Amino acid sequence: MDKALYNKAWKISKKYTTILMEHEDNNIHFEIAPNIYSQYLCELKLNKIQTKNKNYTQNWQTMINTLNNNPKESVCRASVKLLHQTSVQRSFVNN
Repeated sequence: MDKALYNKAWKISKKYTTILMEHEDNNIHFEIAPNIYSQYLCELKLNKIQTKNKNYTQNWQTMINTLNNNPKESVCRASVKLLHQTSVQRSFVNN
C-alpha cells in the first residue's frame, strides 16, 4: 500500500475520532460510535483506501468491540480516547 494512502487513512481516522471526542462530555459518543465507524469506512472506500486487515481499521474494530462487550464505562471511555490518541499521533506526518 502506498504510504500516502496509509497516512490519509490515519488523517481520516483522526477526523472521525475528533467527532467522537467532541461528544464525550454528554456521553452520546458511546451511542454514535457505530455510526461514526460506518462513516469512516465509507470515506476510506470513497478514497479507494483498503479496509481489510489494516491496523487503522483494526483499531476501530477493537474500540467498537470494547463498547459492545465491556460494561465498565471507564474502560469504554479509555478505548475511545486511545483510538483518538493513536489517530492523532499516526496522522502526523513529518515532511
